[in-house]
Amino acid sequence: MLRGALDDAATRYLEEIATDLLGLLGPGIELAELGLEQGDVEVILRARYGMANESIESVGRGASSIEAHADLRRAIIGDRIGLGLRVLV
Repeated sequence: MLRGALDDAATRYLEEIATDLLGLLGPGIELAELGLEQGDVEVILRARYGMANESIESVGRGASSIEAHADLRRAIIGDRIGLGLRVLV
């Protein structure tokens, strides 16, 4: 589920983010993958998740991992609605 070259601290941090995201995603949605990319200027968090036969990837960006996490949460709110509609239709 976790991807990227991670040390122990980053792995534990991503596990905490995964727990948070599962609460945000709600029942019936599986978090398939969570990745962290740390560049010189920004941090990128990518979450791939799905329900039924549909999947989606949401991305959060920020100057720090905390900002990227907050941005990812905002992205998931909109993307999650779209996923639910695709599953219904």
